[in-house]
Order: sequence, then C-alpha cells, then structure tokens
Amino acid sequence: MVYVSTMNISALEYRKINDLDDTDEQMALLVQRVSGSYYGDYFFPTAAGVGFSYSPYSPLPDMDNSKGMLRLVMGLGTKAVDRTKKDYPRIINLDRPEVTMVKDIREKHRYSQHYLDVIDLKDISLHDIPVEDGLEVIPRYAKKVLVEHDREAERMFRDRGQRREIVFVNCEGIVKNHDFIDEMKEILDTLETAYDYPLDIEYTVNFGEDNSFNVNLLQCRPLQVSINNEAIEMPKDKDVFFHIKESSMGMSRKTKIDAICYVDPHKYYEYPYAQKSSISRVINDVNAYCKENGKTAILIVPGRIGTSSPELGIPVVFADISYFSAILEESYSEVGYMPELSFGSHMFQDLVEAEIYYGALFENEKKIEFNKDMLFDYPNILKDINPNLSEEIYDMIQVIDFGEDNAEFYHDMNKDETLCVFK
Repeated sequence: MVYVSTMNISALEYRKINDLDDTDEQMALLVQRVSGSYYGDYFFPTAAGVGFSYSPYSPLPDMDNSKGMLRLVMGLGTKAVDRTKKDYPRIINLDRPEVTMVKDIREKHRYSQHYLDVIDLKDISLHDIPVEDGLEVIPRYAKKVLVEHDREAERMFRDRGQRREIVFVNCEGIVKNHDFIDEMKEILDTLETAYDYPLDIEYTVNFGEDNSFNVNLLQCRPLQVSINNEAIEMPKDKDVFFHIKESSMGMSRKTKIDAICYVDPHKYYEYPYAQKSSISRVINDVNAYCKENGKTAILIVPGRIGTSSPELGIPVVFADISYFSAILEESYSEVGYMPELSFGSHMFQDLVEAEIYYGALFENEKKIEFNKDMLFDYPNILKDINPNLSEEIYDMIQVIDFGEDNAEFYHDMNKDETLCVFK
C-alpha cells in the first residue's frame, strides 16, 4: 500500500503540476513506535495532532499568524490529518489559544469530536470508536483535559432531581493548560529557527496526574506557505457575486475568472446516497475542461470538500480539483452541511501548495454576502462538457463560462477579505 501510493492519481497530478513527473520518485518506509497508553483493549495517546509554526488562518483579524497554530484531537492523530465523518478537531491559534468561532453550547456539541482512532489490541486492528467508549476506559485525570461540561444541561437534570454528566470532547482542558501551550510554542519556534523556514510537525501528548504531560514529536518538515503582503483594493459599485470576511485562506491576488462550477446543496442532499460519490467524477470532468481550455475557475460545493463521508460533502481527491483557482464550501444548515476550513489536514496542504484559494460561505453571517441567483442568468454548459449525465445532475450542477465577459476575483490576505464581482 505504501509503495503503490507513489502511483496514486493525486500524487501523479501533484508531480505534474510541480514539473516533477519526469523525476525518479522513490518511497521509503519509516517504522516508528506508536506513542500512547494501554486502556483496556485499546492503545492510544491522550491526544495528538499537527502544528504549524506559521498560521495561514486567523479567526480574528488582529491575531499574529507568526505564533503558529495546532490541530488537536483525542486519540491517534489520524483524525487530525484526514477529513473524517462527523468529527471536528480543535483548531488552536497559538497567539490567542482559547478563542473559538463556535457561538453557543449547541454548536459546541455539534462541532466537537464524536469518534477517536485507536489500536484495538483484541482485534489487532486500527479503527475508530465512539468518544463515549474512549472516555469510559481512560482515567479521570485524562478525561478532565479532553472534555467540556454542558453546565446548562447538567443543571436542568439537577433541577429534576437527577445527577447526570453531559460532556463533549473538544480538548478544552489541554487548550487551557498554559504550560502545554507554552511548550508547543517553544517547540515550533525552536524548530523554525533551526530550519530558518516555516515548518509543520505531528505530535502526541500523553497526560498524567496533576496536569503533568509528555509531548512526543513524531514528524517535522518544511511547510509550504502562501505569504503575500500585497494590499488589494476592492472595487466598488459592481455586481457582487460574493463578499467574504474572516473565513478564508490563501495569498493575496487579483484574478480574472473565466468559469464557475456550482453544486446546489439541497439537490445534492436529495441525490441518492449510493450515487453521491459519482458527483466527484463530474467535478473531475469540469476540472479537466478548465485544464484543457486554460480556464481560470471557481468551484462552490456544499459542506466539506474531500470528506470521506458523502453525506457531509463531496468526496473528491486532489486530482479532481487541481485546476480550480478558488474553492468555496457553502453551509446549508437545513440538512447539516457545514464548511470546515480544515487547516492542517492533508487536503489543506495540497491546496496551499497548489496556491488554490479556500473559503467558506456561511449562512446568515453579517460578514458574508452571497448572491447565488446571479449564476442562473447564464447558460449551463455542463451538458457540453459531458453529454452523458442525467437531467438530475444537470439540475444540480451549474457550470458557466463567461467567455470574454469574465468575472473578477479579489482576495486581500492581510485583511482576510474576498470579493467576486460580475462585469
């Protein structure tokens, strides 16, 4: 599996984009002891994740990106680097670690971690288990740093004469452990100084009693970052397609847009579950059209792109989206589609290295304007790209080609502001 991964379609596409397709691509195996502890029939660390010495994302505009960021999960770190089913890791900006964009307790429950990856010693396998099962087997001092209590719900049960613990996993105690945060800052700063370049790491943290902990550094490598301090002037008095503040990633740019591909979230939701994965191939067709015709294009999709679960978004791989200049995830709360700007995941790294802009279109957000109906003033050319699809798909996916009358795309990295206007 490891050796054949050099022939993976996304690996081939990555090498082609970076002019490496004629090089001798070699693969080695690194065998490394797993960091963790024995808990009943399972083996896993208290928490694990990835870290960046430079953060390409600031939840608030006045944050210092040079302080870095962490992506943190309970259990094995595989949940931190893959976009997995119904799991949301804790994103920590090390400048202000306790800041979160989750608004209330209901959202905290929903956008927390629901499964953890473990080594199962009984079945000799690597798989995930519900977090409730993991919390049952770990000692109380470890549980304390992983969960946050829903005090309001606990109080409601108390008023009824019932004592019930209501918790969810978001690594709250680890985030509030100042010694841990300071140590991670020092690790990242020390390594960046030694490399003389931004870098990313993979790590585990195992907690003991009295808030004691042990960090294991598993991997360290140079980090491809998009840093462009160019100030971009946003045009005024034009037809705004979308305008976003504080929910995007990518270097500053001003670009003409030739084409847009839009996947309707409600129609994608209604599409049969067993056929949802086929939408990835349609996106691949549009991607190929853009590549073959030299089109600069935007892709807008529901939920989480690249997820392994089609009910949460479209399960594309990097090769399916490699020639889009900008990718945006649209929320649709009616059916549970929620963007997750997955900073630190493998999909994230692919987008950074390809210099693809990445943004989120959240509903009912004052900082976001999205006039999607403007798309339907243009003919849908998907049937020209692939005439063999069903009418259901032509209704779901709108592809427009502006021809010479293109759109304009602006992104200011410093202000974290993005604007797309139609001429």
